[in-house]
Amino acid sequence: MPDTVRTCIGIDVGGTFTDCVLTDGTSTWRAKAPTTSGVIGQGVLAAAELAAHRSGTTLDELLPTVSRFGLGTTAVTNTLASRTGRLVGLLATSGFEEMIPIAQGTRVVDEEGWLSTPNILDHRTIAAIEERIDRNGDIVIPINLDQVKAEVRRLVEDEGVEAIAVSFVWSFANRTHEDQAVAAVAELYPDLPVVSGAVLHPAIREYERTTFAVLNAYVSGAFFGIEELEVELKQRGLQSPLLLVHSGGGSITVGEARRRPLGLAMSGPAAGVAAAVAMSNVTNAPHIITADMGGTSFDVSVIDDGEPARRTRGEMMGVWTALSLVDVESIGAGGGSLGWVDARGMLRVGPRSAGAVPGPACYQRGGDQATVTDALVVLGYIDPTRFLGGDFALDPDAAYAACARLGSQLDLGPEETAWGIRELALTGMIKAVRGRLASLGLDPRQYAILSYGGGGSLFTPEIARAIGAPRVLIPELASVLSAFGAATTDVRRERLRSVTSPMPVDPALMQRLMAELDAEVRADMTADGVAEGDQTVEFEADLRFSKQIYELQMPITPGPFTEASSDALLASFMDEYAKRYGKGSIVLRTPVELVGLRAVGIGRTIRASVSTAARPAVETGTLASPVGTRKVRLARGADGIVEVDVYDGASLSPGHELKGAALVDSMDTTVWVPEGSSARIDEHGTFIMDVAR
Repeated sequence: MPDTVRTCIGIDVGGTFTDCVLTDGTSTWRAKAPTTSGVIGQGVLAAAELAAHRSGTTLDELLPTVSRFGLGTTAVTNTLASRTGRLVGLLATSGFEEMIPIAQGTRVVDEEGWLSTPNILDHRTIAAIEERIDRNGDIVIPINLDQVKAEVRRLVEDEGVEAIAVSFVWSFANRTHEDQAVAAVAELYPDLPVVSGAVLHPAIREYERTTFAVLNAYVSGAFFGIEELEVELKQRGLQSPLLLVHSGGGSITVGEARRRPLGLAMSGPAAGVAAAVAMSNVTNAPHIITADMGGTSFDVSVIDDGEPARRTRGEMMGVWTALSLVDVESIGAGGGSLGWVDARGMLRVGPRSAGAVPGPACYQRGGDQATVTDALVVLGYIDPTRFLGGDFALDPDAAYAACARLGSQLDLGPEETAWGIRELALTGMIKAVRGRLASLGLDPRQYAILSYGGGGSLFTPEIARAIGAPRVLIPELASVLSAFGAATTDVRRERLRSVTSPMPVDPALMQRLMAELDAEVRADMTADGVAEGDQTVEFEADLRFSKQIYELQMPITPGPFTEASSDALLASFMDEYAKRYGKGSIVLRTPVELVGLRAVGIGRTIRASVSTAARPAVETGTLASPVGTRKVRLARGADGIVEVDVYDGASLSPGHELKGAALVDSMDTTVWVPEGSSARIDEHGTFIMDVAR
């Protein structure tokens, strides 16, 4: 039975599978269960029960001993993707009530290739409120609370709104009017969810602040499954808090997530990046491209000097909004992504997905459309008898039939169709990786690709070769690495203050603001149950050239803020700007502005750690012995089929080496080693693949 002190459970709820990792710091057990759409707890408990069984106990016996239970969830993501959020009413400053509808003129491309307009608010659910505060925070027109109450009654009783967002133009400078409006709503309808933009995001840019409030109200009903899961876990003996991974790459309690639910929109990808940071540390690879291929999507991020790339705004449901998050690029190219033919008669892959139910055709659950997984079975990359260690046998005939049906629309055979599906998925992944690196001004030759997700390592060696990355790292827990990440994140809380000041900034002003934010973020961590001795606070500044729209987030050197600190901050901004956009983009003597100050509170918690491989090591450089061969289609035509060596992942130990072309069948993933490439196993069981150019 696992150690009663260090036992950690991490869960990642994906679009197809719910993954679980159970570790005591020495041994690790993992499990997968189908994701239960709409009833998140069933899939979570099923995966956890299977992992507990593999450790030699039951979940009910295990839960009282668990010190850390982390969860990466798609509950909020699914609400956004399916457009099933609550009907939201907005209270806005009179004269600015059309801000959201006008901005909804933004067009997004849907899966059919058509341009569509995101729809989160209707004109009839927006109320224009007479109030005005100026840029200095002084009240110009007092708020009319009688009007507020009348409009709220109209929104609820006539329009049927299920949540209210309040966002006034200058509320970040003085939130008095917003507080009064929120209190008026609570007085009329105590059980009605109400969200204040100034409380959630007290920063300039009224559009982003307003959309942030509206989207939080929109997804405020996505918590029923999570709350029910938390209750059941406690009833079954869990004594530690359920911690949820948020988009910023840290953990928060269920209570804080309920207050700011939109923060969970990128929960799963953020958990994967958190695990990638842990792997970066143990593999001595500070510069990493993360590549996560799940059942529904392919997610890309970057880790530089052991720190993930972050941003403070992004697009959600086609709407640009404020949101602190790990910078992840996602495309619809997962194992369950469907191949289909568009109106032009061309083969397409994703973003449609077969999901967990019915899943790919080869899952034998009623699916009959060809997916990426079906294509990999047809091409020979996946052995249908060894999928998930043989616990989940695949039907190769169903995969062939699905590819044949799709190919009949294109005058292609099943193998050519499967080859086309894989090539299109691979091309999309390469494009996503190149785009992420280019946006940050990074040289791919300096980065290794960390590959995870069930099918990721069947693609990442080809991605590395295409972009010029020299190495691919595949952790032993690759197929469940996001679940492991859910058990590795510290509590992370942020507080923001708008500042509009030319650089160099007044040190006295900065010291005062930093002290205020420090106290606020420490109070947040204390409320989350983090002991004072486990709290640390770091500061970031948002800087931009005068009149520019976007800022760069720059870390502030720890310690008292002095004139030297201001000079160092300005110098680091200039260096980062030149790195991203080139020195020629900097106009000499252009003023630089400080527009925001952010306190980041880190609360240390019990975390899972990367353990050493369970199998004893062999002498470094020992060539592994294949257990057989398999025919794999690498190109179109009769000569495109190649017979490659196959290795049993369970028999490989630290120190083993192997050369491509080869396939490695592990319990829950398959690794592809292309011709000319070689791989070795390190002490943690990680495949370190040197990719041939």
